[in-house]
Amino acid sequence: MTYRDGSRRQSIFGLGRELVGGLIALAKLEVTHGRQEMGQSLGHVKGAAILFALAAGLAFFALITLLVFVILGLSALTGWPDWLWALIVFVVLAIGAGLLGYAGFRQAQQVKPKPDETIASVKEDIAWAKRLIRRE
Repeated sequence: MTYRDGSRRQSIFGLGRELVGGLIALAKLEVTHGRQEMGQSLGHVKGAAILFALAAGLAFFALITLLVFVILGLSALTGWPDWLWALIVFVVLAIGAGLLGYAGFRQAQQVKPKPDETIASVKEDIAWAKRLIRRE
């Protein structure tokens, strides 16, 4: 049907097709946003993994120091024995590894397991689409 000013009235099928196209485009945007949000969460996981790797490296050096402790304990010298100093170094490295491991654990706790912003946005989009459908 054509009006006097030359504009055309869209059929219900045309409006429905336009609505579906808009909803598909909106869904694609939401998926993109969700991917971005998950990428940010993976950044936190990467940081936690680095801290855990540092903690493992320090723990490895602590084990090496423990070996040195055993060797130096057998050949103790005058004054404070060298094995005692090796034991002190071992304790310091073990404490450092514990602190780095704890820092990694704390950072891993900050990771969001789901994209909260995207979920909220999709819920708003669904509510908008429902209002739009009710209006027609």
